[in-house]
Amino acid sequence: MRKISWLIVFLLSSLHLSAQLSAQDKKYLDSLNQLAVKTKSDSVRAELYFTLSDYWVDRDSVKTIGYLNKGIKYGQPYAYLRGRYYYLLADYYAAKDPAKSEVNYLKAEKELAGFTTKRAYKQRAMLWHNYALLHQHEDDLKATLEILIKRVLPLAQKGGDEVMLGTEYISISTIFMNLEQYDKAVIYAENGIKYFQHTPPGQFYLLVNAYLTTAESYYHLDNIRQTKKYLDLAKGVLTKSEKVVSHSNMEIFWLKYYEVLCWHLIEVKQYDAALESIAKGTELAKKTENNYSLQALAFNRYDILFARHKYAEAERLLLHLASQKEIHALADNRLKTANKLADFYQATGNMKEAYHWLKKSNALSDSINEGKLKTDINTLEIKYHAAENEKKIAGLNAEKKQNLLTLKNQRLTNWLLMAAIILLLVLAGFIFFYYRSYKKLAIQREINLRQQATEQAQKQEIEVTRAMLDAEENERNRVARDLHDGLGGMLAGVKINLLSWAKYNKNMETQDFELQRIIGQLDGSVNELRNIARNMMPQTLLNYGLEAALKELCEGVIDRKLEVDFQPINIGKDIGLSQQISIYRIVQEILTNILKHAGATEILLQCSENQHRFYITVEDNGKGFDVERSNLKNGLGLANIRKRVEYFNGRLDIASTINEGTTINIELDV
Repeated sequence: MRKISWLIVFLLSSLHLSAQLSAQDKKYLDSLNQLAVKTKSDSVRAELYFTLSDYWVDRDSVKTIGYLNKGIKYGQPYAYLRGRYYYLLADYYAAKDPAKSEVNYLKAEKELAGFTTKRAYKQRAMLWHNYALLHQHEDDLKATLEILIKRVLPLAQKGGDEVMLGTEYISISTIFMNLEQYDKAVIYAENGIKYFQHTPPGQFYLLVNAYLTTAESYYHLDNIRQTKKYLDLAKGVLTKSEKVVSHSNMEIFWLKYYEVLCWHLIEVKQYDAALESIAKGTELAKKTENNYSLQALAFNRYDILFARHKYAEAERLLLHLASQKEIHALADNRLKTANKLADFYQATGNMKEAYHWLKKSNALSDSINEGKLKTDINTLEIKYHAAENEKKIAGLNAEKKQNLLTLKNQRLTNWLLMAAIILLLVLAGFIFFYYRSYKKLAIQREINLRQQATEQAQKQEIEVTRAMLDAEENERNRVARDLHDGLGGMLAGVKINLLSWAKYNKNMETQDFELQRIIGQLDGSVNELRNIARNMMPQTLLNYGLEAALKELCEGVIDRKLEVDFQPINIGKDIGLSQQISIYRIVQEILTNILKHAGATEILLQCSENQHRFYITVEDNGKGFDVERSNLKNGLGLANIRKRVEYFNGRLDIASTINEGTTINIELDV
């Protein structure tokens, strides 16, 4: 997860240019001011004021601008001094206003471009390096790398400063490492090491940083032997540096050493030694107030917890780290954080969270567009190597004029080779993007076919359900008519005949009680028959509509032990009759289930309609039940309700708590 910022590399390399000034006391600064006042040369006076401004740039912004204004007052006629002014002004704005800083760096380049001295080349190399830092802070590694390869490296070579040149190689190596192109990172890092082999003890930090950068690249290449080699070299130089005065705080590099060592020890499964390295690194990170390293070391601790199957503790640590802003400063870090979370939840079986983090990972991966960036980087390298070949050819032309024709042919060959390589890269890129687009199209076509098949199956299922429900209602209607008109009429006739017979047989004294009991039973049978017929096809619904039928249904179940609160809201009159009957049956089935099983004393029924959606909410205070129990989940009552809800292409939600009651929410498309 760790991404090393190469900003510190350049800051350290530039210390040898400013260390002398930063160590001076008030007496030295006073002497510079006195020289600036006494000198008769405007150019010398401007340089002195620029030097004073550079000294105060990180200490006092007012003095920095003051000395800059004095310097440009005397240096205005000189192009080189104007370039120095814009360069220092850009440095001043770098942290405060990056846009102004960028403008002033470009002004400085314009003024300094005409000078061919080593001093001018070094100044321009530093200028472009700082300009690249502005893009690095914006997470634009493509632009950063282009500037370093095309601008900074050639200027540093012309400037002849080995320390600066080595530092640039290490900077480029670190960017390749951040882009996960570790094979290229190793090449640039080992080139940088060559320039630091003879650095004085006061600059040991340059060699240590180069060793650690190389060790990290080899670690990512899974080269255990080379990783161990460069870690040992770094430790040897760090140990030596403890006995000398350094221009840098070596604790920074001890911290980096423990971080890389920890990765290596985890890789070889020496977890106890890795924990010791984490402890030492954490102590240094706290001491130097390096929050980023604290987070990275904590990630290493997570890796050890996960490797040892301590999943609960590992999950808590990982979620805490994922919320830290230091980890997400760069897009690549955000991508790797999402990947680590997705891998963790997949390994522990939590597929919902794994899918959530995988979606984030895919979105970040698309935005980074790594494939295009790698192609651009390769093109930059080709251009740089071509420029190197051109310089070699120019040198040979100056030394051996007799080989001019051969060299021209060689240059032509190189250009043709470069053009062929670029053409192949473009062709490969085209094939890759075409294949990816074709694959996406095929996947989308398959998804569409599946959706169509699913929709067709759902449509057929709805049609079958509609036919079943229509047939059921027709049968209910027929049976209700037969009961009411047939059997009901017969029972009514029996009652009339009994009453007529009793009227003409008044002399039988014992018949009154038995006869009245029989007539009472007959009345009860007639009423029960009418109730059955009404339940099978409620005439109130046919005559007065759904709201009146539901109200009558609720009133029919109310008794002294049960209270029903019916709340109709905006129930329209334009709902189709078959739909009204199905809604009535759903409510009837729910109330029947409550009466049979819930043992409730209070029922709330709320029915409402809004924009062709019909909502039913039923709450009771009964004994509740376990919704997940298969015998209840698949019972006939709930099955009938679900069948009718599916007919409406609706949604059914049931929430029930034992001994507290049940709530049913239904949404129907009418």
